[in-house]
Amino acid sequence: MMKIKLEYIFFISGLLLLSLGINMMTTITSFGLSPYDSLFIALYQNFGLSIGSWMFIINLIFTLIVLYMNRKRITIGTIVTMVLISVFVDMIGSVAFIMDGIRSLPNYITLICGNVSVGAGIGIYVSSQLGTAPQEAFVLTISEKTKWSFQKTEISLACLFLAGSFMLHGPIYFGTIILSFTTGWLIQTFIQIGTKILQSSRTQEAH
Repeated sequence: MMKIKLEYIFFISGLLLLSLGINMMTTITSFGLSPYDSLFIALYQNFGLSIGSWMFIINLIFTLIVLYMNRKRITIGTIVTMVLISVFVDMIGSVAFIMDGIRSLPNYITLICGNVSVGAGIGIYVSSQLGTAPQEAFVLTISEKTKWSFQKTEISLACLFLAGSFMLHGPIYFGTIILSFTTGWLIQTFIQIGTKILQSSRTQEAH
């Protein structure tokens, strides 16, 4: 029972951290836009449809690829994860004192804290193994198939999105470059930390 409780704590706390980080990054879009958001905006500017529509299309492509390569990665937890991220992002974004506090920070502080929050959040919730969003499921699947580390796979995907945005004349800023090469490392680091803690908990329960 303790193992289940700890996994759920990791899952929810990770999603909350990720949602906080997303809200932090939305306040510095002209300084630290992620490579993914940069491409979504570029697609919107060049081909129409809303940014949300492009996010849905790309996530659908990720989902279909994962279903083809390793359908076990797409579970009910995937849907729960997507719903909870949406709910948590809106919930945190509606709390005035949190958002006012974020906006009062210098851009570079927000970039650092937001990046760490996103990386830690994804790493912690993924380590719980209760569900993964399409993008993380795609990275994990490609990582397994190629034997690349999560970090290398994530950075490669971020650079691919960055290149796509560049070719479509999308918005690329200083922070976009930083995020492309650091978020993957943060995610992998926190996956390893979370996994070790959970494994230690399981070992203690076994004894």
